[in-house]
Amino acid sequence: MWKTATCAALGLALWGWAADAQDRYAPSGGAFAGPTVGGQIGGVVGGAGDVSTTGVSGGVYAGYNLQNGPIVGGVEADTQVSSASGSGKGGTLSQNWLTSLRARGGYAFGNVLAYGTVGPAWGTSNFSRNGYNTDKSLQGYAVGVGGEVAINRQISARAELRHYEMGSPTYYMPGGAQKISNGANELLVGAGVHF
Repeated sequence: MWKTATCAALGLALWGWAADAQDRYAPSGGAFAGPTVGGQIGGVVGGAGDVSTTGVSGGVYAGYNLQNGPIVGGVEADTQVSSASGSGKGGTLSQNWLTSLRARGGYAFGNVLAYGTVGPAWGTSNFSRNGYNTDKSLQGYAVGVGGEVAINRQISARAELRHYEMGSPTYYMPGGAQKISNGANELLVGAGVHF
């Protein structure tokens, strides 16, 4: 009898948790914010410019979600400091930071959200060759796909693959100008707090 009662109580608790999880994403809609950290990879999704960069980045994001049934949409802004760099074109290209303002939309499967995101992006890069450095401000776009799981009504975790396309600025150096296509592929993982 005791085992039956314990199993029944445990089953009811799990059933209640599972039922609660069905409406857990996005936690009643509303604002969300949280830190992101990620590793940056180059040349994986459609190329990442003339110089393949690798390194680590980290930053924060903030945004707002709306939900209607399983459909979730919203906007998100993020900024990331990056240590990504790569050699090519006779020198070294470094990407110092990236930021973006993106629309984000997806479909919730219980407490899991599959989403896509796209919007304008900005950043800075530095090209160095033979002891000379040139900095450039960049602008372009970011596009990505990801998944986010609501751990409870306030906390979520996510993973996202995002591609940045930042144009082909000209770096003016002694000995001649160098035009370099800038881009990055970034694999991001993060956690967020929903309000």
